[in-house]
Order: sequence, then structure tokens, then C-alpha cells
Amino acid sequence: MKFQSYRSWMPLYCFFFFYLTISGIISYINGSSIGSMLRFYLILLAIPLAQCVREPNFHAEWIVLKILAVVKASTVLLTWIDVFIKQDYQSYRMWAKSTGAGDIYILNGIPRVQILGTSIFVTLFICEFMKERRLTFYGALMAVTALAAGNSAYVLGIFAFVVFYYGPVLLKWIKKKHWKLIFVIPISIVMVTVFGFYSLRSMKVKAEFSNAVRVEQIQVLTETNPIIGSGLGHNVSGGGVWRQYDGDTYFELQTLYIYNQIGIIGLGTFYLLTLIPYARQKKRKKLMCYITYLIYTFFNPYCFDSTHIFAVLLITNCVE
Repeated sequence: MKFQSYRSWMPLYCFFFFYLTISGIISYINGSSIGSMLRFYLILLAIPLAQCVREPNFHAEWIVLKILAVVKASTVLLTWIDVFIKQDYQSYRMWAKSTGAGDIYILNGIPRVQILGTSIFVTLFICEFMKERRLTFYGALMAVTALAAGNSAYVLGIFAFVVFYYGPVLLKWIKKKHWKLIFVIPISIVMVTVFGFYSLRSMKVKAEFSNAVRVEQIQVLTETNPIIGSGLGHNVSGGGVWRQYDGDTYFELQTLYIYNQIGIIGLGTFYLLTLIPYARQKKRKKLMCYITYLIYTFFNPYCFDSTHIFAVLLITNCVE
């Protein structure tokens, strides 16, 4: 792959490099695991660099990826259908737990096939839509598979993308067709109501555990120096009513864990590094896709890991 750097971007990246190095050294001196420190050191440095990777002939890689994604999507959907018909998920769940593939269960009669890798289906749907400028069968398959996973964050990602993409178009149309507002307003109200009902229902279902865990994690992860954090790779200790977090490196609110490590300076620099390359006039569509990814992964541990790098490579090379 060909690497292209940005002259105005490199000084900021160099600052980020030295900032992470110093933060990691201090964290190691204070007793943090060198393995955890190196892991986040490499990830945080690799994500911005992934935006600089350009492959003119990415079409071949995209075709291979689509084939693999269809195979995985078929597996997820067939599992979902089988569990839905039988209303029995125990054997699938035992397999998922024993292999570390994730979790499969039923909630209110609806299966949730939350196995590893399903988070990328939202990004694949977005990239396909932006690449073809329309909803294709492949794009619809990716969206349906993401919904079959049953994660409300995926629904949020798809909804956010639709709003970002069609919002400006709708505003321009409204300005030209004032008289048709009588049809637009009711449809918009219905869409917002349906999404709002779904969100409230999901929050109610998760209120007893998942949301309580997130609230608990906010309390644990914000106990840090807000400016510089507690050091790269900082091992969170302690816990609360729901969990103990000693040595954990994955959290429901993974972004806050990065904040816990490198503070506002480090996290703010990271966002600048990853937003600036997409902020140019010709790359606004890439920026929209990347912000959508940040939104729907904020509430789940799909950011600041290899999946984040993978998503950035896709957005950079697939979205025109």
C-alpha cells in the first residue's frame, strides 16, 4: 500500500507520539503492565496512520472482503432464524462462550446473535451505500445482519448515518417545496417516534444491568487526572456493585478508558489527528462516515482496537 503523509498533520502526530511515550514511561514506573501499555501505545499510533494508507487498486480487497462478509452474515442470520424458530439458544450460547466468540441469547422473544465481528457490519453497510450511492442488496444484507445482532448501538449507528446523509438533502428539498411539508412532517414524526420508542424500550430492558454497569464505569473511569490522565496502559483497580475492574482493558465505555489513561490532552489530540484528514472539502463524506463510527462505538468496546483500525482503512479507501 502507498503511504501519503500530510505536512500540516505530521507535527501534531509527532507531538502525540512523544506525549504517549512519556505517558507510557510514567505509567510503567508507577507499576502499570508493560503489555497493556505497549498494546494501547501501538493502537493509538496506528489508527491515525491508517488514514494515511492509500491503495489505488483497493477494488480487489473490497471484493474479497464482501465475499467473507456475506459468509459471516449468512452464518449470523441462519443462527438467528434457527434460534427464533426453536426459541432455544442454550447450545449456541455454550458454543459461543466456550470458543470466546461472544454471546447468543433471547430477549423478549427476539434472538440476539452478538458474536465477535458483528460491529463491522454497520461500517460495511455505510461504505457500500456511499460507494454505490444507493441501497444495494449487499448493503441491505449488512444492515439486516447488524440488526440481527440485537445491539442498540448498531441501530444508533444506522440511524445516525441516515440522518447525516439525508438531513441536508431534506432541508434543501423543504426550501424548494414548502407546500409538501404537510407530508414530510408526519413521516418525520413517525420515524422519530418509532426510533424513540425502540430506544426507550431498549434502555428499559437494559436498565437493570447494562446501563447500571455503564453508570458504574463512568464513576470508575473518571477517577483520573482530567488533563493528562493516569498514564498510558493504566491498570484500573477496584469496582462497584456490578463488577470488579482489576486489570480490565475492555469496557462498555472504552472511550472513557482512553480518557482515563491519557486525559483530555491525549484524547483531544487523537481526535484532531483523525478528524483533520477527513475535514477537507473533498472528503466530507469520509468525515461523516467516521463520525458515525465514533458515535455508535462510544457505548460499546468497538473503538480503540483493531476493529477501529479496520474501519478507518475501509472508510479511507472505499468512500469517495
